[in-house]
Parts: sequence; C-alpha cells; structure tokens
Amino acid sequence: MKISNLAASVLCAVTFLTPVSSLNAYANESERAAIENTTAQDEALKQSFERDEFSKVIETLKPLKNKTPKQYNMLISALMNTDLDEAEEAAEDFIQVHSNDFKAYHMHASVMGAQASSSIFSALSYAKKAKKSLEKAVEIAPDNIAVYQALMQFHLMAPSIAGGDIDEAVKLTQKISELDTKEGQFALARVYLEDGKEAEAKALFAKLIEDESTQIRGRVELGSFYLGDKQYASSYEILTPLVDVELAEVEKKGSEAWEAYQETKSNLLYGKYRLGQVAVESGEYTNVGINALEGYLKDYATTNIDTESLPSTKWAQLRLAELYLNADRIDEAERMVNLLEGEHDERFSKILKKINKAIKKRAAV
Repeated sequence: MKISNLAASVLCAVTFLTPVSSLNAYANESERAAIENTTAQDEALKQSFERDEFSKVIETLKPLKNKTPKQYNMLISALMNTDLDEAEEAAEDFIQVHSNDFKAYHMHASVMGAQASSSIFSALSYAKKAKKSLEKAVEIAPDNIAVYQALMQFHLMAPSIAGGDIDEAVKLTQKISELDTKEGQFALARVYLEDGKEAEAKALFAKLIEDESTQIRGRVELGSFYLGDKQYASSYEILTPLVDVELAEVEKKGSEAWEAYQETKSNLLYGKYRLGQVAVESGEYTNVGINALEGYLKDYATTNIDTESLPSTKWAQLRLAELYLNADRIDEAERMVNLLEGEHDERFSKILKKINKAIKKRAAV
C-alpha cells in the first residue's frame, strides 16, 4: 500500500506561512510592540526548530494562548517529531481556532497522514481524515495552487480504499494548469511518474529542463523521483549538473525577481542535498556526494533566502558523516558527528548511533 508515503506527500505542501500584516495598521504603540515581540519570538523559535530543539519549541508555544497560524504550524511540526498523538490534538485545536484558514487544514492533513503511516489498524481512518481536510482547504482557498497540489498528491499516494484516485489526480492537474500553465506541467509530469508512464513524464521534464526558468526545479523533481525509485544512476545523471550551477544573488526582498530567485535558489540547494542522498543510498559517487553536501552546508549558512522548507543542517551533517565514513575519512566523520549533539527524532538517532558504532570500530583497527 502507498499509505506509508502519505505523510511525506502531504507535508511537501505545508510550509510555515506567515499572514501578511503591516505594523502600520496598528496605531497603538503597545499593540505594535506586542506584534514586534511576537515576530522576534517566532524567529528565535524557528532557529530552535532548525537545531532540532523540539522540546524548547513545545514548552514555549504549548501554553501560549491565541496562537497565530504560524505558531500552530511550528508547535505541531515540533510535536510530530516527539508525540504524534499530541500533534493530532494540537492540529484539531488549530482547525477549531482558525477554521477559515486553509493552512490549518493542510497541517491537520499532514498529521493525519503521519498517523496513517505509523498506525496499522487505524491507517484508513486517518487517511480519510487527511482527504477531508485537504478537500476543505480547496473549498476555503479555491484560487490557491498549493491546495490543489496537496490534494493531487493525496490521490497519487493513497490507496483506492482510502480515497486515492488517479483519475481525480488528473482532473486536479487540469485545474492547476488553469491557474498556472507551468505548474500544471509539473503536476501532470508527477501524475505520469506515479502512473507508470515514465516515457511521457520524461518528455515533459525534458521540456521543463530546457526552459531556463524551470530547469533546476525540473532536474530536482525528476532526480528525486528516481532516487525514491532506487534508480540511482538515473538520479545521479539528472542531478549532477546542479553542482556547477551558480545563481546571481538578488538583494531586494518582496519583489517579483526576489520571489523567483528564492524559489530557484531553494530548488538548487535541495538538489545538492538530494545528490548527497544518492551517494549515501547507492554507496557510489561518494566524492561527488561529499562535494554536494559540503556545498549545501556552505550555501545554507550564507544564503539570504528563507531555508525553512529545506533539510536542516543537522540532516546534511549526518549524511555528510556517512559519506566521510564511506571514503575512509574517519577523523572528518568523527568531527561531523561531534556537531550533532542535542535531541533528535527516532530515525535520526538510529542513523547517528550506527555511524558512531562504525567510527569506533574503524578507530579500533
């Protein structure tokens, strides 16, 4: 059953979105100060989240009254790394308090997807709840491409018994195309891939990769599919050109040029991270993977774009430690592992433990 992939699919559509508000709308100085303080706190919590300090995020936000959508998103995301049942409870609160915000239903669907992935006996029930929330998001925001993309991903990933339907996914690609032609092409290409129509998908991706405005994203999406399908050589071939891509930095935030740059830069960074994953999972291309992840960490630390939707530095360091180990660069692997102190989720901790064990074994030889 595809239901194990449901959480990741829904999560792809969810980001920490901040409602657009202007401080100038608050004539009262105390109100303005309160808004500024909240923004500063959210930024500090965002940094804590990126360091995997989930307990700190939870302890700060859980007792907070009148949480904003962004704060709910951050709290629930932290809880999803520590306790899914508590995340579910918080997600229910989110849709009650912010019932007219589509992001509340996106996050609720993500939690339901995660529960479906981790529960054998209740998987179908949770999957159906995820679908219901995604359909509600479409109802609330019928002109928002993201809500159609998330629902389309559900139909691609969920089994038919849970409401997944490839024909419905195709219909949603048509709606996405009406809103944005290029997004419609990406959506249709993903449907082709999941429907086993790889030739049609590759033809579409070839056109997207030829287009300067979509070539990086095209490579990342196709390369990511090949990686997930364990077609490592194909993934490597598609992603490798991204290592040498350089983008001219854009300074002015809020402009159309800035938005385009931020999206392209984010895709480029993610492509480098994916290339590192290809090296880890395949056991090949080790030096290229090391260069890609070293470049990822350097760019992540210096870029001026929002990095919330990207893999954290800790995950990149963990993958890099694996590759250093594969390259017999034991000292560098140990140095990287020493950077990974703190709390981690179960999957991360399991990999870290395995690396530590291998380092000690190699050092004893």
